[in-house]
Amino acid sequence: MPIPMPAAAPALVEQQPTLMARTVLRASRSAVRRSAVRPAAVALRAAQRSAQRETKKILAVRRAAVARRAVEVRAAAVRVAQVRAAAQRRVAARRAVVARRAAAARHAAARARVAVRPAVRHRAAPKRRAVTRKVRSSMRMSSVIAYARSQLGKNYRRGAEGPNSFDCSGFTKRAYAEVGLRLPHSSGAQAARARTVSRGAAQPGDLVVGPGHVGIYMGGGMMIDAGNPRTGVVYRRLYAGLHIERF
Repeated sequence: MPIPMPAAAPALVEQQPTLMARTVLRASRSAVRRSAVRPAAVALRAAQRSAQRETKKILAVRRAAVARRAVEVRAAAVRVAQVRAAAQRRVAARRAVVARRAAAARHAAARARVAVRPAVRHRAAPKRRAVTRKVRSSMRMSSVIAYARSQLGKNYRRGAEGPNSFDCSGFTKRAYAEVGLRLPHSSGAQAARARTVSRGAAQPGDLVVGPGHVGIYMGGGMMIDAGNPRTGVVYRRLYAGLHIERF
């Protein structure tokens, strides 16, 4: 025999909500939650948009400030360049004035020298000859001889006139400068300024002259000269082809 199921109590059946009621309850709760969350999301998005707008404004202000600063810097550089250019122009103008004044002064000095030169030459020539005769008569060329002896053993070098090396005319030029004779650095030009004397009348300090060569006569048939790179400044006997000249 089947066992009969007991009937549900009326009170319990009334307390349990139906499936439809539960569904409606859930939907209402979700609606409440959505209505509570939606204003917060909207406010957040509005705040984000406001922050973005403020950020854009700040960036725009900064870019404008940077642009103004760049313009000011360029303007300052232009002003500095203009000031420097003006200063350079002033310096160039002053230099030009100084150069013109110096040129005018040189021109005036040259004109003054040209105007005075004939009288100076006329007065100076007798004094030079008198000094030369006085030196020869009083000192007897002893300074020339002493200088020539002090240079023995020095090297020969073409075009040199001391103090460590000589060529022939450089040696005689430097030796005769000891007594105030200013000679050119050329054997032919030195010989052209002197007069020829015989070997019998030769005196120490006379000029010994040969083809393209000069030396200093020391007496007793001997001379000192800057012969060549092999000998240097040497004391030796007169050789054939030489003659004596005197200043």
